[in-house]
Amino acid sequence: MSITRSISAILMLALAFALFIFGGYPLAGVLLIISLIGFWELSKAFANPAPEPGAERVPLPAKKKIDYLDIIGLITVAIYYVVMVFMQDVVHQFMVVACFVIAILFVYVFSFPKVSIDRIAAIVFSFLYCPVMLGFVYMTRESEPYGKYLIWMILISSWGCDTFAFLFGIAFGKKKIFPLLSPKKSLAGCIGGLVSSAVIGGIYGYFYVMPALRKMKGTEVDDNPYFFLILAAICLVGGLIGMLGDLVASGIKRNKGFKDFAKLIPGHGGIIDRFDSTISAAPAVYVLSLLLISTHC
Repeated sequence: MSITRSISAILMLALAFALFIFGGYPLAGVLLIISLIGFWELSKAFANPAPEPGAERVPLPAKKKIDYLDIIGLITVAIYYVVMVFMQDVVHQFMVVACFVIAILFVYVFSFPKVSIDRIAAIVFSFLYCPVMLGFVYMTRESEPYGKYLIWMILISSWGCDTFAFLFGIAFGKKKIFPLLSPKKSLAGCIGGLVSSAVIGGIYGYFYVMPALRKMKGTEVDDNPYFFLILAAICLVGGLIGMLGDLVASGIKRNKGFKDFAKLIPGHGGIIDRFDSTISAAPAVYVLSLLLISTHC
């Protein structure tokens, strides 16, 4: 790992810690900025022509001028976050998503055949994949009364799993599991990352979350001494879904023939390059926490 990449990772981790601790508007504001950039990166990536068979991958996707579909998408991303933060109602958030899809379909019909269905599908995917899914980070942090504890499981499931998968892959990674999609990923790395995220999640739950919840909830957690295993399971599944997001991003880059979505983050690439696992892990952690934590606490 290069010094530049390491410094960038440390700075991003420090920022994540600060935002997760404070939550609220600072977290929402940074997530909005990340979502806007991520949406644009995906929109630009999908506009990239597919490479010729056997052609070498280029460092970055070709430049793209912003068009009215991009403008509609960027404005809707901002609206989605405003609704999420100030209304805090999933129904209203769903209404924003539905209105966006309907608006894009209107554009497709009234501009046919100028706009292709591939472009319509790409802009909808770009909106759903980054802004909407990443919004679950904020929703997890602001969920009461456990959000300030649960938010860290997203970090464990994504960056924690990625880190240990990398380390286990270097040490034991002989068998490649996705040679065409992601040649560097190994079976040992994947298993090591998932097991590590579960272990870290369990330790975090046992030594921090359970004592904190006992103070908040009296003796209810005492009735379930294995509560920490629920958090371990959530981190395990979150890590698995995070890996899926990583592979999806790799697939997009290989389909379109470039290596990184952008050069925004030194040593890491673009927003999607760095946050692909977090984007996918966040909804998994939120939904599983909603189903399992509320049932057992």
